[in-house]
This record gives sequence, structure tokens and C-alpha cells, in this order.
Amino acid sequence: MNLEHVPAGENDAIQQIVDLTIEQMKGRYPAGKTILRGVHPKDHGCVSARFEVHSSLPETLRTGIFANPGRVYEAWIRYSNASLRIGRDSAPGKNGPHGSRGMAIKLMGVTGDPLLPEYGPMTQDLLMINQPVFAFSNVEDYLALSEAIKTGGDESEGKGFFERKVTGAAAARLARTGTIVRQVKQATAMAQAPFTFQPPPVSPVDNQYFSGSAFLFGEGRAMKFSAKPVDPHSGEAPDGDDENYLRTALHKRLTAPDAQEIVFDFLVQVRSAAELEGKIETEIEDACREWTDPFVSVATIRIPPQDFETEERRAYCERLVFTPWHGLREHRPLGGINRLRLAVYKASAALRGGG
Repeated sequence: MNLEHVPAGENDAIQQIVDLTIEQMKGRYPAGKTILRGVHPKDHGCVSARFEVHSSLPETLRTGIFANPGRVYEAWIRYSNASLRIGRDSAPGKNGPHGSRGMAIKLMGVTGDPLLPEYGPMTQDLLMINQPVFAFSNVEDYLALSEAIKTGGDESEGKGFFERKVTGAAAARLARTGTIVRQVKQATAMAQAPFTFQPPPVSPVDNQYFSGSAFLFGEGRAMKFSAKPVDPHSGEAPDGDDENYLRTALHKRLTAPDAQEIVFDFLVQVRSAAELEGKIETEIEDACREWTDPFVSVATIRIPPQDFETEERRAYCERLVFTPWHGLREHRPLGGINRLRLAVYKASAALRGGG
């Protein structure tokens, strides 16, 4: 069974988005200025970690990077803001609305059949955001967003996307996107805007992160994945006066005299082709749809105490390229948003001089 349905005209729409993205990036970073990532340009710290596959993993979950129970991967993790430009970190009741944040993991020393063999040593990149769904369903909607940003500029945050006159399925998607965006922005401590997805974190390691979109889980199955902190800190008020409070908090947590390792549980939701039959359009091709299947723990992430505030670490991590298409064929990204990410991330990396 094919786990994807590619709509007519999608390749042309993806190329339009790539062209708009590169045009916008060149506008943000004129000649002579270092070009940063097209999305998630602001990081809160890049840390070394270990990704430990559970030694008692059931046979049904042994595929791809999980094929060998007990396998330990050295890894890099980059925490970031999703905003198009670098700005202040938003805090509850301060500095504007709350926003999406990211956790990108790069597993090193991966072996197997790569999706992109032309990109050097094998890695498995696991990109996540701190909400269980993406805000935009498919390539058609992301093209409309890109055009709105071009018209209104980065500061508009794509406001024109919501001012379009659409009907039918497009109108329904527009309404759902509006709801998701409000949930992201309204995650404040105000009584009239209770927490929706998650409370704003004290530090980047105090939220749960999600893949949002689907990926293969071996032959004939699909997964979504998540990283959940084992011991998140709460009750401590973020320092909204510090424009980089998330980075400051993470650095303090990892360099304090009594610093302890930070632990995440890595989880997957798995669906078979039979379970997805007749549901590809909603469960795979629509990135706004949340899966309700229970999560199953498959690995542990351990971040040891460390000082990531060095010139060498900053420079190394800025050169790193993260894309959901760096990885094994057993974990090929699925759905229109992921097909778009293949082209956009390649073009963005090439513009930055990466690979």
C-alpha cells in the first residue's frame, strides 16, 4: 500500500515556495551578511548527547535506528525558536506572544541505506517542534503563506494568509490553521488565555517536542515521534527581561556546580498500512491532524553537564545542517509538508554553503 497521495501540480508549487524562500532569505541577509537558517535561525544552545535504544525493545519495534536493542548513538541537539528572524525570547505576559520552538537531533554513526547518499557521512536527523501538529496542512497552504509573507514582509507573520477568501476544503483548513496558531500564541499564564499545547518553558529542556508529520517505520508502517522530558522544571518564572532567557537558563542548568544530566524519553506512535487504509489524506497528507494513538517508549536521550558557550561549539553547530531527509530509508519522511521540506532545506543549506 502506498502511504502517500501526491496531488497534481505539487512539484510546481514546491518550486514556487523554494524560489520565494530563497528570495526572502537573500532579503534578510544582504551581501556581506552571514546567511542564517531559513527557519529556526535563533538557537538556545547546541549540546552533545547520547541516544540510547532500549535494550528490551520488542521485536515489532526493531527497525531502522531501533534495529539493534541497546545501541547507543552519540548525538548533537539544537534548541531553537521557530521565528523567521532572530529576536527576543517571549515569556508569559512579556515581549509579545508565545511562539513555536524546536528540538533538532542529529544521531551520528548511523549505518544502513541512506535517503541522501550524496550528503556524506550517515546521520539520522529527528526534527521536532513543541506542539503535536504543524500549523499548515499541505503544500497548497504553505504556498499561500509564502506569498503572504512576500507581500507583507517577515513582520506581518503571514497575516495575509488569514485574509484570503477561500471556500470548501481550503476554508476548513484555514479555520483549523487559525485555531492552531491561536493555541501557540495564547500559551500564557493569563486567566483568559489558559495553556493550550504546553506552558512556556523555564528552559528549552522543559517542554515536550513532537515530529508533527509522519515518517516510515520500516516496511508498511508509519510513525510519529516525540521527546518528552523526564524531570521538567516548573513553577519557576522565566526571566522575560533577558532577551535570551532560554539560552541563559539552559546554560545555567548544565554548568551549575550541582548540574545533573538532563533526560528525555523518546517515544513513537506506530500505525500499520491497514490502519491507515482510506485515511492517507487526513492522517498522512494533512500535517494539522494529531494522532491519538498511545506513545510507546523506544529510547532514552541523555544530555550530560557541559559548557556549550564556546566559540568552537557555536561555529561547529552553526555549520550543522538538519533536515528530516538526512536518515535511513526505513524512516523516509511522508506527506506533502515533508516533500516540501526536502526541496526547501536543500536550497536553504546550499545558500548557506552547507550540505
